[in-house]
Amino acid sequence: MLKERASYYYGTLGKNCAEGILLAANDVYGLKLTDQEIQLFSGFGRGMGCGSTCGGLSGAIGVLSRMYGGREDFRELCGGFVSKFKDVLGCDTIDCGPLAGKYKTEAARCVSAVELTAQALEEYIAQLEGKTAAPEEGCTLSPEDIKRVKALGFLHHKGTNKFNGRIITRNGRITTEEAEAINRAAKLYGDGHMMFTTRLTLEVSGIDYNDIEAFRAEVGKAGLETGGTGSKVRPVVSCKGTTCQYGLYDTYALSEEIHHRFFKGYANVSLPHKFKIALGGCPNNCVKPNLNDLGIIGARAPGYDPSKCRGCKKCQLEAACPIKAARLVDGKLAIDPEACNSCGRCVTKCPFHCNDQDVYGWRIFVGGRWGKKVAHGQRLDKFFTDKNEVLDVVEKAILLFRDQGKSGERFADTIQRIGFERAQELLLGDELLKRKEEILGLNVVGGATC
Repeated sequence: MLKERASYYYGTLGKNCAEGILLAANDVYGLKLTDQEIQLFSGFGRGMGCGSTCGGLSGAIGVLSRMYGGREDFRELCGGFVSKFKDVLGCDTIDCGPLAGKYKTEAARCVSAVELTAQALEEYIAQLEGKTAAPEEGCTLSPEDIKRVKALGFLHHKGTNKFNGRIITRNGRITTEEAEAINRAAKLYGDGHMMFTTRLTLEVSGIDYNDIEAFRAEVGKAGLETGGTGSKVRPVVSCKGTTCQYGLYDTYALSEEIHHRFFKGYANVSLPHKFKIALGGCPNNCVKPNLNDLGIIGARAPGYDPSKCRGCKKCQLEAACPIKAARLVDGKLAIDPEACNSCGRCVTKCPFHCNDQDVYGWRIFVGGRWGKKVAHGQRLDKFFTDKNEVLDVVEKAILLFRDQGKSGERFADTIQRIGFERAQELLLGDELLKRKEEILGLNVVGGATC
């Protein structure tokens, strides 16, 4: 990685050899060097303009100074790198003149020397950190090796021995201490980059196969774990309904319960395919719960009392309804129960209090999916007001999928095959929970490929 970045800055962007090494290391190791600090090395190019000490070596010593300058053995550390530099570049000198005579070309300048210096620096830092140096390009791993670590949450970079390590974050939330631990692990064992996935897990990229266990141990010091792959319950996602102005319930609290009870509790339970759960704080559907295998949406059902309606020419409820489920019909307000999505925006809007009563709860959707084939989840008929009933439906959905799903098919396919009415009957009844031990004892082969 360092070699490629140095080549890019030096060969493509035209930086000098010292700047190329510094900028590359800044990217890979997250040194947080400012433009002014990089500029301090602008005079080291071409051996300080007189063929003296190689600029690439000067840049590398600058990197080591940034990373290890406080160590008592820093001078010996620098001396060790100079020896490494000579070995890798195959010269007994550190001067620019002889090195340029060996490596410089009219077309590419000293790009080969810069790349070799970066390679030497990366290997040296890897040695200092006790990690495996970057392998040569190309994949030398067996399919069994790749499959084994995939189960641990490591996704293969095709054509290399590198992986993305997926860290479970509990619905995208991490503490500052956890963030520091991830940052440290990304510097030590990754390429210094990380990214959030659509499931709100955090992936660190560029981890060598031989560093996977060390990476897991490093993040494990902060209580973090890797995973979130395979034919299992996947990490739970939710919106920020806890704090959003439209949020109707504590999404983080419920997602935390689901995380522990089903993502963690069912971690060793194989399913026909992956099973995704999403929680929305209101019918705005910001995290698209109805495009997940199971989606939970916060609801606030209006309690309209027709006897208090005065048939105002300008109805405040009709004006407040964002989906036009509330309308004046023959001088009287009517709320279409099929169109109403229980967003609660109309509650208390009537000046004559015909709609002041309301009930908070949840709507549950099953059989959604996103990808090459899209399916919108279907809403269960019941309006849930008991959180424990919601959690039971989540468990029954997982058991239903394990019991009647076929290997390789998504929950949407299972529901379509057995029929929504039958699926709803099972999800609202007690049969699946009564058969829980039997269902968990089934031999189920998963078909997820990612």
